[in-house]
Amino acid sequence: MAFEAFRERDYRLFWTTQFISNIGSWMQAIAQGWLVYRLTDSPFLLGFVGFANSIPQFFLMLPGGVVADRFDRKRVVSASQWVQTLTALWLAIAIYVHHITVWQIIAAAVVTGIAMSFSGPAYQAMVVDLLEDRTRLPNAIAMNSLQFNLSRAIGPLIAGVTLSLYGTFWCFFFNAISFLPLIWALTVIPGRQLRHPTSEAAMLSHIAEAFRYVMRDRLVMLLLIIVAAASLFGYPYLSLMPMIARALFRNDAKGLGLLMGGIGAGALAGSLMLSVRMPLQHRMTKTILFTLTTFGIGLSGIGFTRQQPAVFALLVMSGASMVVCIALCNTSIQQRIPDALRGRVLSMYTFAFSGFLPFGNLFGGILAEHRGFQPTMAMLGGGLIVTAIVATPLALRE
Repeated sequence: MAFEAFRERDYRLFWTTQFISNIGSWMQAIAQGWLVYRLTDSPFLLGFVGFANSIPQFFLMLPGGVVADRFDRKRVVSASQWVQTLTALWLAIAIYVHHITVWQIIAAAVVTGIAMSFSGPAYQAMVVDLLEDRTRLPNAIAMNSLQFNLSRAIGPLIAGVTLSLYGTFWCFFFNAISFLPLIWALTVIPGRQLRHPTSEAAMLSHIAEAFRYVMRDRLVMLLLIIVAAASLFGYPYLSLMPMIARALFRNDAKGLGLLMGGIGAGALAGSLMLSVRMPLQHRMTKTILFTLTTFGIGLSGIGFTRQQPAVFALLVMSGASMVVCIALCNTSIQQRIPDALRGRVLSMYTFAFSGFLPFGNLFGGILAEHRGFQPTMAMLGGGLIVTAIVATPLALRE
């Protein structure tokens, strides 16, 4: 049944407050990219800010998974939200007093990345903690994707209007206060559902145990490789959207919001489809490969047109393909892993997603700096298509 996870009170509360927080995060992401490009006029620095945000996760995500298995996940997520609140507030104040620099933005990106290294695995693993009925897990994961992508559709549109009418300060300030409802929710969700047995084994031993599991389960390993490829070749286009918006809309902040809203609309459509009808287990891998291919086609297509309606349609297609591919990878992995390893294996999933993102952002920024956005988009999309071609025979064997 669609939306059946909403029958769980704790999950419903967590979902709603996380939705508010993610709207704020998307507003800041749009305003931050716009601000960096206005301050520097450099595609490389656009990519470098994304690199600065993601590189801590490359080093800390796996230890973050151990923390998620050994400590109260609710407290880990709450601490991360406080760090992100204060970081967004610091940037908002710097903008308000007209003392903002790109180096402050980069420093804040690093701090936020460190916080997310620990909250990411804990957040992913908390989903199952919030459910009394474990059979609702696939729907809960689909609903998480719906929430994230609904905020992806709404946040950029609000940011575009806010940037045009009021400036960047209000985007950062709204993000700072948007974390507070989630922090409150974490105080009222019963702790009894979020406690986990601890182990005295060393951290490296915990990580090695998760690696051994993944090496034995070849389908999980292949799914992690697909997620890594999507992160390396697919997601860097998001950091280049201010450059694309300037080329197509002549420095119009509303145009940036519109393009990001197109991505969000596609992602929302994909999430709604999954929340209403999740593919059967034996069809998930084929659907993952198909959407990885269409994701690549969407990005590559942008490399060959500057027509606004065509670019918008390709972004909608890319957004839908992106979210279905990643959400199904998450669902398939979650359904296969044992509870005792959940936090650590999900940290490997988050590492595959976030750990390769800094290098994709850096590569995309350097390429766009020297070649422009269209050759960059064509190459990024081509990387996804090649990955799908190589992965198909391996996946069908499993």
